[in-house]
Amino acid sequence: MFRGSAWLARLALGTAALGCLGCAGVIIVSGRLSAMSTVSAVAVMAVLVATALASGGAALLVHANGVRRIALELIAFAVALLAADVLVRIVAPEPASIMEGRVVDAAKLDVPFDGRTKSEVVADLRAHGKDALPGISREWPRLPYIRQQLPDGLFPLSHASNAAVVECNESGRYLVYHTDELGFNNPPGLIRGHNVQVAAVGASFTLGHCVPDGQGLVARLRQFYPQLADFGMAGSSAVSMLASFREYVEPLRPPIVLWIMHPLTADTRDEMADPILRRYLEPDFSQHLLQHVEEIDQAWRNVAVGAQYELDYRVRVMTRTVRKQKFSGILTLSALRWRLHLNERLAKPEPPPDLGPFQQIIALAQHTTQSWGGRFIVVIVPLYAEVVAHDLPEPLHHDRLAALLRGMRVEVIDTVPAFLAAPDPEGLYVMRRNNHPTPQGHELLARYVIEQMQGKPVAATLAASRGQK
Repeated sequence: MFRGSAWLARLALGTAALGCLGCAGVIIVSGRLSAMSTVSAVAVMAVLVATALASGGAALLVHANGVRRIALELIAFAVALLAADVLVRIVAPEPASIMEGRVVDAAKLDVPFDGRTKSEVVADLRAHGKDALPGISREWPRLPYIRQQLPDGLFPLSHASNAAVVECNESGRYLVYHTDELGFNNPPGLIRGHNVQVAAVGASFTLGHCVPDGQGLVARLRQFYPQLADFGMAGSSAVSMLASFREYVEPLRPPIVLWIMHPLTADTRDEMADPILRRYLEPDFSQHLLQHVEEIDQAWRNVAVGAQYELDYRVRVMTRTVRKQKFSGILTLSALRWRLHLNERLAKPEPPPDLGPFQQIIALAQHTTQSWGGRFIVVIVPLYAEVVAHDLPEPLHHDRLAALLRGMRVEVIDTVPAFLAAPDPEGLYVMRRNNHPTPQGHELLARYVIEQMQGKPVAATLAASRGQK
């Protein structure tokens, strides 16, 4: 009996050894090794090979009682890992979509959450007679199935004009705002009045993403600068920001230009791949979009609703697939690896972004602004990824970018210290997650920017942020 159990134990250890070697071979053949960092690849292969050698050696060399003990301990360890993976899938599964994750966060905080898709909200508004459209990201025209529906040779840089735009939902309620005569989030008539004193160019922070209309950074700045025009649009990077500046800000020649950027906008790789966008690095290139407002309006009214429905449909299909396959991948411990962030930690770091195009873009915008006697200010706003998660690539850290720009003699307002000085920086982001700032966060940013613009010391703002509740 004991002899038979010893042979079973030796068989189990031999199987474990062969399994580890097989895993190593699969990783090599599948090419996954190339996706890991050098340290991670060496560590993973070393663990697999060492485990294989130890298991095989134990099966061949260790006496019967030792073999049985080792085999039982390995089996217990494997069962514990599998049980932990199953437990993660049942108790705290990975959300099947971003929206599902937000619904879960809201439930934990006992916050009511509108779980409708953007398409459903648009349809409901239209049923009540509203000229509603889904919010459009600057990434949309770069998607092939959307680009082929747009006019040839045209890259729109705005929403449709005079429409109710359903933008986003992070806090439980959708942000719905009305676009102006050019398709931006401004009071009607502000731009056409040609009395713009401040122009803000940027991405989602500038637009006022996901906070109630009127409570975003630019809306709060407008309380001090009533003639402030907002040219922000979600999904923007530095190239499309330069394009917006060229098309819409330059004709207005405002006394002040605010270039409101978060660190990721300095990474221009995706936008530089677009043949139209990258031409904006040519100083004289323009699509003359002010002459194509009606064409842009018609294009988005023809395309946007169907495109959003397609995006929502894809999310629904993916969500159903994830739920059906809830217990797939248990043998590879995929849920446990996700919960421990092992995939990210093992992955090969992306190559650092080339900041050359970003510097060129800033130089172009600054030179043009100064040519009409304007003041050009870069405002760096804080990302959750840097302030809380601390996983932003080092070349994009706020202080690195601020030093780079100041070395170019660019005026910089770096607002990140205001968030870092707060006693609870995570609480300044919606749902305490990787979302946009809360209304309180936007208020803190606006106060900081105004003090800097007016040449006042920022000590009071930092002190106020430390007392932020």
